[in-house]
Amino acid sequence: MEEINNLALLRFQNTEILWATLIIPILFLGYFFNRKRKLIQLQKFGDLELIEKLTPDASKTRPLLKFSLYNAALLMLIFSLARPQAGSEIEVDTGDGRQIVIALDVSNSMMAEDIKPNRLEKAKLLIADILRKNAKDRTALVVFAGEAYIQIPLSSNFHNPDLFLSAINPNMIPVQGTNIADAIDLSINVFDKTTDEGKIIIILSDGENHENESIEKAKNAADLGIIISTIGMGKQSAVPIPEENGEYKKDRNGNIVLTKLNPTLLTDVANAGNGMYFSAGNISSDLRNIQKQLDKVDTADSKIEMKKYKDLFYIFIFAAMLFLLIDFMLLERKNKRLSKINLFD
Repeated sequence: MEEINNLALLRFQNTEILWATLIIPILFLGYFFNRKRKLIQLQKFGDLELIEKLTPDASKTRPLLKFSLYNAALLMLIFSLARPQAGSEIEVDTGDGRQIVIALDVSNSMMAEDIKPNRLEKAKLLIADILRKNAKDRTALVVFAGEAYIQIPLSSNFHNPDLFLSAINPNMIPVQGTNIADAIDLSINVFDKTTDEGKIIIILSDGENHENESIEKAKNAADLGIIISTIGMGKQSAVPIPEENGEYKKDRNGNIVLTKLNPTLLTDVANAGNGMYFSAGNISSDLRNIQKQLDKVDTADSKIEMKKYKDLFYIFIFAAMLFLLIDFMLLERKNKRLSKINLFD
């Protein structure tokens, strides 16, 4: 079996579960302590040699063997829960060579409903379609509000974008705001620095930025050969921000907080980054325009070597079942038929 031949390359996905293996030596210590205690009690009861003669079917080694089989089964189950994997294949993924970092604004203002269903959900729809239409490209996802974080590193394995996009919400970033400069800085660091071709950052935001460094950061990106395009999420008319309790967000004085799209800043950032500004409206037309921009980005043929891991938990479950089966079939007392060949003491 190929999986067994590759156990030398074994790794565990959930390594924290391996701490449970410490229970095995504890169980053995308890077993030998209990065995010693019983031996002392037997010595008080009478002569050990006489007791052995009175119980000829009793085995010294079978209980230990059965206990060892039980613990071996337990160890195999712990290994299976730790999700063992073996890397036996090198998967070569040939892409178009384009690198795309999508920076998504997840600030509270993105919950505004001036575009349906709201700014954030509309942005997720656009991102999902961008990923599907550019599946061969290496893509990363950065989320930002007052701070920026890498949600998905640069990869070409976005098999189900809706799955991870559904978990994105404003609560995932504790510091609120719209720090586009921080998002640009982090996005630049995400790119593969071994090649200078085909790098583009797409920022989806309402542009309610309260710092002045974003344009300068976009210029720095352009100097590195990185294109920055922006997509404005929202409309220029002020609207309230819904909260989870059904009410609208208010300031310290109890006034309803209003938000509106800032296309000027987003246009300036795109111009500084040698890119284009798009205003989110109709998804179909948005995607056509965005795709045209992406298709203009220089590409380079690339080959990415990736270690492909295969789950092997079932091998350990099978081993655990085998140990338990042997344990079940093995009696603690001596087998009269086998005693003649002295297989067990």
